[in-house]
Amino acid sequence: MKLNDIYKEWSIHKIRQVKESTFYNYDSHYYYHIGPKFGDMDAESIGRRDLQHFLYGLLDKGLKSKTAKDTLIVLKMILRFAAEELDLPVQTDWHLTFPSENKEEAKTLQRYTQDEYRKITTYALENPSPRNLGILITINSGIRIGELCALQWKDIDLENKLIHISKTLERVWFRGNGIGKSKTKVIINTPKTKSSKRDIPIFSDIFPMVKRFSAVCKPEYYVLTCSPKYTEPRTIRNHYYDLVINKLNLDHAPSFHSLRHTFASILIESKVDPKTVSAILGHSDISTTLNLYVHPTEENKRSSINSTLSKVLKK
Repeated sequence: MKLNDIYKEWSIHKIRQVKESTFYNYDSHYYYHIGPKFGDMDAESIGRRDLQHFLYGLLDKGLKSKTAKDTLIVLKMILRFAAEELDLPVQTDWHLTFPSENKEEAKTLQRYTQDEYRKITTYALENPSPRNLGILITINSGIRIGELCALQWKDIDLENKLIHISKTLERVWFRGNGIGKSKTKVIINTPKTKSSKRDIPIFSDIFPMVKRFSAVCKPEYYVLTCSPKYTEPRTIRNHYYDLVINKLNLDHAPSFHSLRHTFASILIESKVDPKTVSAILGHSDISTTLNLYVHPTEENKRSSINSTLSKVLKK
């Protein structure tokens, strides 16, 4: 049975089991990578060697290792469906060889310095607008961009000074009818994981500005627009770049996500318990927080060696 035919069957079932945005993500992996390679092949003939070459091909095209792995996960789900639901004798157990992570250059965490954090926060406080409030909330709460775009005033608890995170907004790709008919649309949905649903305390220094905007907005209005109409990630990203490049004249403008990294890094550097930081960020596993933000500096390492060994030597 051709993989394209299996995919059609799998899609009918899968679209009922996962969020719409998740399914569209699966579909993009199939449309761009899996289908062109294996769609016209009999699924029973797809073996480990084919998959290993497919993996190397994805990486050679410049895909990130994670994207390549995600693509293979989708392919594996389809083949397991073929084996379990269609009773086809397909291979589902592979042991593929991935390039060593050591071969990939270590990524430098994009963030602002504490001085730059002060400049961004001060500017946003002194120039109140809905979008500047969004920048202010992000760099002082670690909220994700999709969560920020979906945030409505009814999600702001002024009495307890909390931000309730319960949904996210994203623009997703999906296939239209016919060749070349791919489209995108905005979806507002629940966060990906249970831990992403969380309450974040509002920093006391920005609370007066939050309260002022809340006073002139209806509960169903979006925080970034103070109107019933949402704005999407691309728009707030453009505003963010204009702020840091043209308004603040900073010599670098890392991604919008760097605001979240800056917030988390400042907390960790200030010795806040990593478990607390993890809960605020909405990480599903504290190891994510530890791997991203808990790294000893040269001074930490020097101090640890000197203080510890000095005590032993003087005994």
